[in-house]
Amino acid sequence: MIDRNNNGNNMLPFISVDFDSNSDVKLNEDQYEVYVNGSFVGRKTLKTQGEDLSDIDDFLRNQGFSDFTSSVDGDHYTITVDHQDDEVSNALSVYFNNR
Repeated sequence: MIDRNNNGNNMLPFISVDFDSNSDVKLNEDQYEVYVNGSFVGRKTLKTQGEDLSDIDDFLRNQGFSDFTSSVDGDHYTITVDHQDDEVSNALSVYFNNR
């Protein structure tokens, strides 16, 4: 109980909380299902603030794949290739198993 007659000596602490919805602070792990030409190939979990879905694209480019597009729809990350879909799927399977 706060004694209101104590001339303000019983003060409650003031806590400032910023509930900015645009904050870049990562609170939880984000997980995405990854598809190549509509076929599920694995899950990508973004565990740290520095990780991004574009890491998948960077990996594919480092593996020599360049003719693909990618998009996000909710928790689905879709990669579309005109050819080499088996090679891309196999490379991503290795990528996901090594993470």
